[in-house]
Amino acid sequence: MNFETLTGFSFHGLVGIIVGLIVFSLLLFLIRYEKKAKETFNFKDSNLSEVGDPIEANINLARSLIEMKEIDKADECIKKVEFNKDLSLEQREKINILKDKITENKNG
Repeated sequence: MNFETLTGFSFHGLVGIIVGLIVFSLLLFLIRYEKKAKETFNFKDSNLSEVGDPIEANINLARSLIEMKEIDKADECIKKVEFNKDLSLEQREKINILKDKITENKNG
């Protein structure tokens, strides 16, 4: 009854069920499509300078990647900064700890 007053069309019986299922399916499709569009995330490590010290950002990123079991990506982050001449003693210690964790995870 409400659909009829809203649209001016009256669907009864099997036709009404089919039209209702089509409308409902389209609604679900649109909601799902919207969710997928928002889930895409492209990480570019060139943007790390925007969040502060790129060395610290890479170290923190490597730590997070290790926790997520993304060992190869974490290793790449460490390799980018481990030979940097501007590393502090504390940063070198953090890198060594992370390298040990990477080695442990790679070996099992």
